[in-house]
Amino acid sequence: MTTSGCLSFLLLLAILGFVGYKIGIAYWEYYQVREQVREVLTWTVAGQPKHQADVVKKVIAKIRDESGLYLTPKNVRLTQTANSLTLSVFWVHDLDFLVYTYPWDLEVSLTEAIRWGGRGLVIK
Repeated sequence: MTTSGCLSFLLLLAILGFVGYKIGIAYWEYYQVREQVREVLTWTVAGQPKHQADVVKKVIAKIRDESGLYLTPKNVRLTQTANSLTLSVFWVHDLDFLVYTYPWDLEVSLTEAIRWGGRGLVIK
């Protein structure tokens, strides 16, 4: 290889490494949020029925405390069927490249079977 060819290859390798690093950070955040949503969902479906507002507050607080990600109640959605509960969390992770910022929409949506008998989640 010539010197310019080697330099071009190293530059391309550095750019790909930088982009991979930025995407890796976003995936790490996604997996952290997914585990925190799973913990709150397990808490929600076990024991006594919970109010929707309490569940949303718990999700927001847990994600803020453990991931440093600030969400609003608009970022959290609860969907209940006769025997299951789905908890969805939406947020935007900005992939900051040197001259461009790409807003990447991320979503975690988990479903769990309801474990309380007869009484449902109080949705207001």
